[in-house]
Amino acid sequence: MIGKQWKRGKQRYAKLRYLGIGRDLAAQTARSPHGPWHLANSPALAIANPIAYFDSLGLPRLFNGAA
Repeated sequence: MIGKQWKRGKQRYAKLRYLGIGRDLAAQTARSPHGPWHLANSPALAIANPIAYFDSLGLPRLFNGAA
């Protein structure tokens, strides 16, 4: 939900570019009309904020992948 903090398209684009996302993917994600919950599963945010990032913050996993 880090993307929810980036309220406007320009700020979303700038943050995604800062995190190493390519121009095309960052632009496509930044101008998306979908809200933060829909974009949370987008490739751009998955690349920008990998699981290891949240592990380093000490956040618990809500889903471990085992069904």
